[in-house]
Amino acid sequence: MNQEIADIKLIKEVLQESTANAIASGSGISLSTAKKLKSGERNVEKLNLSDAIKITEFAIKNRHVKIEIWK
Repeated sequence: MNQEIADIKLIKEVLQESTANAIASGSGISLSTAKKLKSGERNVEKLNLSDAIKITEFAIKNRHVKIEIWK
């Protein structure tokens, strides 16, 4: 993909939906960083740009499609 875009909204979604191990192994960030982000010990807005881009790319690749039916 390598678009080099960081999306805080996607990062927050993937942090809720994925395990720290999955995020670390899928994105290439350290496991300790992923655990700190998931626990809230580290703020997403203060994440370095390189890691933010890696997590965003991981989120795009592993995105779940949400289908809503309106009645």
